[in-house]
Amino acid sequence: MDLSITVDELATVNIDFVISMFILLVILGSVLSIAGGRLETVEKAEEMIQARSVSEKVASAIEEVYSGGEGHQVEIEMPLDIKGSYYQVNVNQSGVLVEVGGWDAYSYSFQKKISSYNSNQSEVTLLPNRTYTFRNVKDGYSNKVVIF
Repeated sequence: MDLSITVDELATVNIDFVISMFILLVILGSVLSIAGGRLETVEKAEEMIQARSVSEKVASAIEEVYSGGEGHQVEIEMPLDIKGSYYQVNVNQSGVLVEVGGWDAYSYSFQKKISSYNSNQSEVTLLPNRTYTFRNVKDGYSNKVVIF
């Protein structure tokens, strides 16, 4: 009675290969998941950079108009969208707020009176894909920036 155990070298190599491939796939899946998350973060950062750029552009126009004196005006064109997302710009006496994709970008401005052409309001909303004129007008003993 010969009870010797025979070793199948080919089967051992196949099992090692299957285990190695499984571990490789798990590692590859983890790396792809992390990379996908990082790319999404980069896209959001680019969106916020553009939103901040819009807020700085509007705040800069307000500063330029106000410092230019009575009658000075600047015209700016709002972009169609920010990285494919709808946005809204709110301007008030303390600064410019851009809301896009659940995030906010804010640019501060020193105390200035702001109003729209059709009413004397303290906050003006600017919408995408429109051209606005910022004008410095006399308001009693002081000046204010009117947005047309």
